[in-house]
Amino acid sequence: MDGDKVNRWLTLSANIGVLIGIILILAELNQNADLMRAQMTQARGDNVMPTYRDMMLSDHWVEIRAKGRAAPSTDAWIKSLSPVEYERVWYRQLMDYHDLRTQFYQYQSGYLDEQIWRSLSREQARRFMQSQPYFTFSEGVNDPQFDEFLNEIARESGLPPMRRAE
Repeated sequence: MDGDKVNRWLTLSANIGVLIGIILILAELNQNADLMRAQMTQARGDNVMPTYRDMMLSDHWVEIRAKGRAAPSTDAWIKSLSPVEYERVWYRQLMDYHDLRTQFYQYQSGYLDEQIWRSLSREQARRFMQSQPYFTFSEGVNDPQFDEFLNEIARESGLPPMRRAE
């Protein structure tokens, strides 16, 4: 009889140990999945940024920025750009878009500090949305949450909403 009681207690203890082990494995898998998503988002940004940065940081970029500072409005600045300068600015917009999207996903996943997100990302988004109506591009995948974030910035700043290529 005592042996039967001991066996039941040992079986119960073993089952509880297995259950705890399964819970710990599930928690670790969830953490690994979150980390993998963040790494994939960052890797995508790391892959496209150098191309756009090369275009933006050419010798001509300083002249483009100087034109922008001297122009009375964004519209006047865009009209003053040569076709080559316009392409450089278009790549800058694309770089900003990818950078913002990467930061947005990191913020949503909890990997970007709230204070950094509020101070830097929202200001970067405001600048992006200010000149975005002059540059239309499609990313192929429409992320409604990210578009809503950009449109929220546009509304707060009195700017037109995000526009995509048809």
